[in-house]
Amino acid sequence: MGLNQHLFKNMIQNNWNAVVFANMNNIVEYVNAAACKLYGYEEHELIGQTTDIFNSHLTHNTDNIVKSIKEKGYWYGEIIQRRKNDSSFNALLSVQLIFNEEGTPVGFASNSKDITLDIESANHLKKIITEKETLLQELHHRVKNNLSLIKGILNLQSEKYNNNTCNQLIEDFNNRIDALASLHKTLYNKDNIEKVNLKEFIEELSSSLHQSFKSNNNVAIELQLSNYKSTISEAIPLGLIINEVITNSFKHAFTHNSDGKIAIELAPKNNTHQIIIHDNGIGIDTNYQKSNSLGLNLIQDLTEQIDAQYSIENKEGTKFTLSLAPSN
Repeated sequence: MGLNQHLFKNMIQNNWNAVVFANMNNIVEYVNAAACKLYGYEEHELIGQTTDIFNSHLTHNTDNIVKSIKEKGYWYGEIIQRRKNDSSFNALLSVQLIFNEEGTPVGFASNSKDITLDIESANHLKKIITEKETLLQELHHRVKNNLSLIKGILNLQSEKYNNNTCNQLIEDFNNRIDALASLHKTLYNKDNIEKVNLKEFIEELSSSLHQSFKSNNNVAIELQLSNYKSTISEAIPLGLIINEVITNSFKHAFTHNSDGKIAIELAPKNNTHQIIIHDNGIGIDTNYQKSNSLGLNLIQDLTEQIDAQYSIENKEGTKFTLSLAPSN
Protein backbone atom coordinates (compact mmCIF):
# COMPACT_ATOMS: atom_id res chain seq x y z
CA MET A 1 0.00 0.00 0.00
CA GLY A 2 1.44 3.39 -1.02
CA LEU A 3 1.80 6.35 1.33
CA ASN A 4 -1.22 8.12 -0.14
CA GLN A 5 -3.37 5.02 0.26
CA HIS A 6 -2.20 4.64 3.85
CA LEU A 7 -3.09 8.26 4.66
CA PHE A 8 -6.46 7.91 2.95
CA LYS A 9 -7.27 4.77 4.94
CA ASN A 10 -6.32 6.49 8.21
CA MET A 11 -8.53 9.45 7.32
CA ILE A 12 -11.50 7.13 6.74
CA GLN A 13 -10.88 5.03 9.82
CA ASN A 14 -10.49 8.06 12.09
CA ASN A 15 -13.30 10.10 10.55
CA TRP A 16 -15.77 11.37 13.15
CA ASN A 17 -18.67 10.68 10.80
CA ALA A 18 -19.93 7.18 10.07
CA VAL A 19 -18.38 5.88 6.83
CA VAL A 20 -19.78 2.76 5.17
CA PHE A 21 -18.80 1.10 1.88
CA ALA A 22 -21.20 -1.28 0.13
CA ASN A 23 -20.73 -3.11 -3.16
CA MET A 24 -23.06 -2.85 -6.16
CA ASN A 25 -25.32 -5.50 -4.61
CA ASN A 26 -25.74 -3.17 -1.62
CA ILE A 27 -23.77 -5.52 0.67
CA VAL A 28 -21.68 -3.83 3.37
CA GLU A 29 -17.96 -4.50 2.92
CA TYR A 30 -16.44 -1.83 5.17
CA VAL A 31 -17.42 0.27 8.19
CA ASN A 32 -15.23 2.62 10.21
CA ALA A 33 -15.18 2.88 14.01
CA ALA A 34 -17.54 5.88 13.99
CA ALA A 35 -20.15 3.83 12.09
CA CYS A 36 -19.98 1.03 14.65
CA LYS A 37 -20.40 3.57 17.46
CA LEU A 38 -23.24 5.43 15.73
CA TYR A 39 -25.29 2.35 14.90
CA GLY A 40 -24.36 0.32 17.99
CA TYR A 41 -22.96 -2.74 16.17
CA GLU A 42 -19.67 -4.58 16.20
CA GLU A 43 -17.85 -4.49 12.88
CA HIS A 44 -18.42 -8.20 12.19
CA GLU A 45 -22.17 -7.75 12.73
CA LEU A 46 -22.38 -5.31 9.84
CA ILE A 47 -20.06 -6.84 7.26
CA GLY A 48 -22.15 -8.90 4.83
CA GLN A 49 -25.43 -7.15 5.68
CA THR A 50 -27.32 -4.88 3.29
CA THR A 51 -27.41 -1.16 4.05
CA ASP A 52 -31.10 -1.63 4.82
CA ILE A 53 -29.92 -2.52 8.33
CA PHE A 54 -29.40 1.21 8.94
CA ASN A 55 -32.79 2.34 7.62
CA SER A 56 -35.75 2.89 9.96
CA HIS A 57 -38.14 3.01 6.97
CA LEU A 58 -39.87 5.94 8.65
CA THR A 59 -38.95 8.41 5.92
CA HIS A 60 -37.22 6.65 3.01
CA ASN A 61 -37.15 3.34 1.13
CA THR A 62 -33.69 1.78 0.78
CA ASP A 63 -34.35 0.42 -2.73
CA ASN A 64 -35.33 3.88 -3.94
CA ILE A 65 -32.13 5.38 -2.51
CA VAL A 66 -30.00 2.68 -4.19
CA LYS A 67 -31.83 3.25 -7.48
CA SER A 68 -31.16 6.98 -7.27
CA ILE A 69 -27.46 6.38 -6.57
CA LYS A 70 -27.12 4.10 -9.60
CA GLU A 71 -28.96 6.56 -11.86
CA LYS A 72 -27.54 9.89 -10.65
CA GLY A 73 -24.29 8.79 -9.03
CA TYR A 74 -25.20 10.13 -5.59
CA TRP A 75 -27.89 10.61 -2.94
CA TYR A 76 -28.02 13.33 -0.28
CA GLY A 77 -30.57 14.30 2.33
CA GLU A 78 -32.00 14.00 5.83
CA ILE A 79 -33.21 10.57 6.81
CA ILE A 80 -34.34 8.79 9.98
CA GLN A 81 -31.93 5.91 10.59
CA ARG A 82 -31.94 3.19 13.25
CA ARG A 83 -29.50 1.62 15.69
CA LYS A 84 -29.06 -1.98 16.79
CA ASN A 85 -31.32 -1.38 19.82
CA ASP A 86 -34.02 -0.32 17.32
CA SER A 87 -33.95 3.34 18.42
CA SER A 88 -34.14 5.89 15.63
CA PHE A 89 -32.37 9.19 15.05
CA ASN A 90 -32.25 12.00 12.50
CA ALA A 91 -29.25 11.71 10.22
CA LEU A 92 -27.68 13.69 7.41
CA LEU A 93 -26.69 11.06 4.85
CA SER A 94 -24.64 11.47 1.70
CA VAL A 95 -23.87 8.54 -0.60
CA GLN A 96 -21.55 8.57 -3.60
CA LEU A 97 -21.11 6.03 -6.37
CA ILE A 98 -17.50 4.74 -6.43
CA PHE A 99 -15.66 3.74 -9.63
CA ASN A 100 -12.50 1.67 -10.15
CA GLU A 101 -9.54 2.73 -12.31
CA GLU A 102 -11.29 1.46 -15.44
CA GLY A 103 -14.31 3.66 -14.71
CA THR A 104 -16.58 0.80 -13.73
CA PRO A 105 -18.87 1.38 -10.71
CA VAL A 106 -17.85 -0.91 -7.85
CA GLY A 107 -20.01 0.28 -4.96
CA PHE A 108 -21.30 3.09 -2.76
CA ALA A 109 -19.50 5.09 -0.08
CA SER A 110 -21.78 6.73 2.47
CA ASN A 111 -21.15 9.36 5.09
CA SER A 112 -23.69 9.75 7.92
CA LYS A 113 -24.00 12.13 10.85
CA ASP A 114 -26.47 12.23 13.75
CA ILE A 115 -28.18 15.65 13.55
CA THR A 116 -30.81 15.07 16.25
CA LEU A 117 -29.26 17.68 18.55
CA ASP A 118 -28.87 20.11 15.66
CA ILE A 119 -32.56 19.81 14.82
CA GLU A 120 -33.58 20.13 18.47
CA SER A 121 -31.40 23.23 18.86
CA ALA A 122 -32.80 24.75 15.68
CA ASN A 123 -36.38 24.04 16.79
CA HIS A 124 -35.68 25.48 20.24
CA LEU A 125 -34.17 28.61 18.72
CA LYS A 126 -37.12 28.93 16.34
CA LYS A 127 -39.49 28.63 19.28
CA ILE A 128 -37.65 31.35 21.22
CA ILE A 129 -37.69 33.66 18.19
CA THR A 130 -41.40 33.03 17.60
CA GLU A 131 -42.19 33.76 21.26
CA LYS A 132 -40.21 37.02 21.19
CA GLU A 133 -41.85 38.08 17.94
CA THR A 134 -45.25 37.37 19.46
CA LEU A 135 -44.37 39.45 22.53
CA LEU A 136 -43.18 42.34 20.37
CA GLN A 137 -46.31 42.14 18.24
CA GLU A 138 -48.40 42.23 21.40
CA LEU A 139 -46.39 45.19 22.67
CA HIS A 140 -47.05 47.16 19.48
CA HIS A 141 -50.73 46.23 19.67
CA ARG A 142 -50.98 47.40 23.28
CA VAL A 143 -49.17 50.66 22.50
CA LYS A 144 -51.59 51.29 19.64
CA ASN A 145 -54.55 50.63 21.98
CA ASN A 146 -53.08 52.92 24.64
CA LEU A 147 -52.67 55.69 22.06
CA SER A 148 -56.34 55.31 21.14
CA LEU A 149 -57.21 55.56 24.83
CA ILE A 150 -55.20 58.78 25.21
CA LYS A 151 -56.90 60.20 22.13
CA GLY A 152 -60.30 59.36 23.61
CA ILE A 153 -59.42 61.12 26.87
CA LEU A 154 -58.30 64.24 24.97
CA ASN A 155 -61.54 64.28 23.00
CA LEU A 156 -63.55 64.05 26.22
CA GLN A 157 -61.59 66.99 27.62
CA SER A 158 -62.18 69.09 24.50
CA GLU A 159 -65.96 68.68 24.92
CA LYS A 160 -65.75 70.46 28.29
CA TYR A 161 -64.24 73.65 26.87
CA ASN A 162 -65.63 76.12 24.37
CA ASN A 163 -62.17 77.47 23.66
CA ASN A 164 -60.84 77.53 20.10
CA THR A 165 -57.19 77.67 21.19
CA CYS A 166 -57.59 74.73 23.55
CA ASN A 167 -59.51 72.71 20.96
CA GLN A 168 -56.87 73.48 18.34
CA LEU A 169 -54.13 72.19 20.64
CA ILE A 170 -56.09 69.04 21.31
CA GLU A 171 -56.63 68.54 17.58
CA ASP A 172 -52.87 68.90 16.95
CA PHE A 173 -52.10 66.36 19.66
CA ASN A 174 -54.68 64.01 18.18
CA ASN A 175 -52.94 64.21 14.81
CA ARG A 176 -49.61 63.38 16.44
CA ILE A 177 -51.17 60.45 18.27
CA ASP A 178 -52.70 59.24 14.98
CA ALA A 179 -49.24 59.38 13.38
CA LEU A 180 -47.78 57.20 16.14
CA ALA A 181 -50.74 54.82 15.92
CA SER A 182 -50.26 54.56 12.16
CA LEU A 183 -46.59 53.76 12.68
CA HIS A 184 -47.37 50.99 15.17
CA LYS A 185 -50.03 49.63 12.83
CA THR A 186 -47.40 49.40 10.09
CA LEU A 187 -45.06 47.58 12.49
CA TYR A 188 -47.79 45.30 13.80
CA ASN A 189 -48.82 44.12 10.33
CA LYS A 190 -45.32 43.25 9.11
CA ASP A 191 -43.19 40.14 9.50
CA ASN A 192 -40.07 42.16 10.21
CA ILE A 193 -40.90 44.00 13.41
CA GLU A 194 -37.42 45.46 13.80
CA LYS A 195 -37.74 47.59 10.65
CA VAL A 196 -40.47 49.69 9.11
CA ASN A 197 -40.70 50.59 5.44
CA LEU A 198 -41.05 54.37 5.50
CA LYS A 199 -42.70 54.29 2.06
CA GLU A 200 -45.67 52.29 3.40
CA PHE A 201 -45.93 54.49 6.49
CA ILE A 202 -45.99 57.72 4.46
CA GLU A 203 -48.66 56.27 2.16
CA GLU A 204 -50.91 55.42 5.11
CA LEU A 205 -50.22 58.65 7.03
CA SER A 206 -50.83 60.93 4.04
CA SER A 207 -54.06 59.09 3.25
CA SER A 208 -55.23 59.46 6.86
CA LEU A 209 -54.40 63.18 6.99
CA HIS A 210 -56.04 63.74 3.61
CA GLN A 211 -59.25 62.26 4.99
CA SER A 212 -59.00 64.35 8.18
CA PHE A 213 -58.71 67.68 6.33
CA LYS A 214 -60.93 66.84 3.37
CA SER A 215 -63.79 68.98 4.64
CA ASN A 216 -61.55 72.09 4.86
CA ASN A 217 -60.05 72.11 1.37
CA ASN A 218 -59.65 70.21 -1.87
CA VAL A 219 -55.95 69.39 -1.71
CA ALA A 220 -54.40 66.60 -3.77
CA ILE A 221 -51.46 64.56 -2.53
CA GLU A 222 -48.82 63.33 -4.95
CA LEU A 223 -46.43 60.62 -3.80
CA GLN A 224 -43.10 59.68 -5.30
CA LEU A 225 -41.62 57.24 -2.80
CA SER A 226 -38.78 54.76 -2.91
CA ASN A 227 -38.43 51.98 -0.34
CA TYR A 228 -36.51 52.90 2.78
CA LYS A 229 -36.19 50.51 5.72
CA SER A 230 -35.91 52.44 8.96
CA THR A 231 -35.18 51.21 12.46
CA ILE A 232 -37.90 51.71 15.05
CA SER A 233 -35.77 54.26 16.93
CA GLU A 234 -35.46 56.33 13.73
CA ALA A 235 -38.98 55.68 12.41
CA ILE A 236 -40.83 57.21 15.37
CA PRO A 237 -39.15 60.66 15.16
CA LEU A 238 -39.40 60.55 11.35
CA GLY A 239 -43.10 59.77 11.56
CA LEU A 240 -43.74 62.73 13.86
CA ILE A 241 -41.69 65.09 11.68
CA ILE A 242 -43.51 64.06 8.50
CA ASN A 243 -46.86 64.33 10.26
CA GLU A 244 -46.02 67.83 11.52
CA VAL A 245 -45.01 69.14 8.09
CA ILE A 246 -47.95 67.64 6.16
CA THR A 247 -50.41 68.81 8.82
CA ASN A 248 -48.96 72.33 8.66
CA SER A 249 -49.44 72.40 4.87
CA PHE A 250 -53.06 71.29 5.14
CA LYS A 251 -53.84 73.85 7.84
CA HIS A 252 -51.97 76.94 6.66
CA ALA A 253 -50.87 76.66 3.04
CA PHE A 254 -54.27 76.98 1.37
CA THR A 255 -57.14 79.38 1.74
CA HIS A 256 -60.48 77.98 2.81
CA ASN A 257 -61.89 75.45 0.32
CA SER A 258 -59.13 76.20 -2.19
CA ASP A 259 -57.52 73.69 -4.52
CA GLY A 260 -53.91 72.78 -3.95
CA LYS A 261 -51.25 70.12 -4.07
CA ILE A 262 -48.82 68.57 -1.61
CA ALA A 263 -46.01 66.58 -3.22
CA ILE A 264 -44.11 64.12 -1.03
CA GLU A 265 -40.88 62.60 -2.28
CA LEU A 266 -38.68 59.96 -0.65
CA ALA A 267 -35.58 59.23 -2.69
CA PRO A 268 -31.95 58.13 -2.29
CA LYS A 269 -29.44 60.95 -2.18
CA ASN A 270 -25.71 60.17 -2.21
CA ASN A 271 -25.18 57.77 0.74
CA THR A 272 -28.49 58.52 2.38
CA HIS A 273 -32.16 59.32 1.69
CA GLN A 274 -33.97 62.62 1.40
CA ILE A 275 -37.58 63.47 2.20
CA ILE A 276 -39.07 66.46 0.39
CA ILE A 277 -42.56 67.80 1.20
CA HIS A 278 -43.52 70.60 -1.17
CA ASP A 279 -46.89 72.38 -1.27
CA ASN A 280 -47.99 75.01 -3.80
CA GLY A 281 -49.75 77.13 -1.20
CA ILE A 282 -49.28 80.70 -0.05
CA GLY A 283 -45.74 80.11 1.17
CA ILE A 284 -44.27 80.20 4.64
CA ASP A 285 -44.25 83.26 6.85
CA THR A 286 -40.70 84.63 6.89
CA ASN A 287 -40.92 84.94 10.67
CA TYR A 288 -42.02 81.32 11.12
CA GLN A 289 -38.52 79.88 11.45
CA LYS A 290 -37.74 82.50 14.08
CA SER A 291 -40.88 81.72 16.02
CA ASN A 292 -41.12 79.57 19.11
CA SER A 293 -44.01 77.41 17.90
CA LEU A 294 -44.46 73.94 19.35
CA GLY A 295 -44.52 72.36 15.89
CA LEU A 296 -41.20 73.90 14.82
CA ASN A 297 -39.55 73.10 18.14
CA LEU A 298 -40.73 69.53 17.79
CA ILE A 299 -39.26 69.29 14.27
CA GLN A 300 -35.93 70.74 15.44
CA ASP A 301 -35.65 68.42 18.45
CA LEU A 302 -36.63 65.29 16.52
CA THR A 303 -34.28 66.12 13.65
CA GLU A 304 -31.35 66.43 16.06
CA GLN A 305 -32.40 63.17 17.72
CA ILE A 306 -31.83 61.20 14.49
CA ASP A 307 -28.76 63.22 13.36
CA ALA A 308 -30.62 64.54 10.32
CA GLN A 309 -30.71 68.01 8.76
CA TYR A 310 -33.66 70.00 7.46
CA SER A 311 -34.41 73.20 5.59
CA ILE A 312 -37.59 75.20 4.96
CA GLU A 313 -37.83 77.60 2.03
CA ASN A 314 -40.33 79.60 0.00
CA LYS A 315 -40.25 78.11 -3.47
CA GLU A 316 -43.59 78.34 -5.30
CA GLY A 317 -45.14 77.47 -1.96
CA THR A 318 -43.36 75.90 0.99
CA LYS A 319 -40.64 73.32 0.47
CA PHE A 320 -39.43 71.22 3.41
CA THR A 321 -36.34 69.08 2.88
CA LEU A 322 -35.10 66.53 5.38
CA SER A 323 -31.73 64.84 4.76
CA LEU A 324 -31.34 61.67 6.79
CA ALA A 325 -28.10 60.65 8.43
CA PRO A 326 -25.72 58.81 6.04
CA SER A 327 -25.83 55.01 6.08
CA ASN A 328 -22.94 53.26 7.78
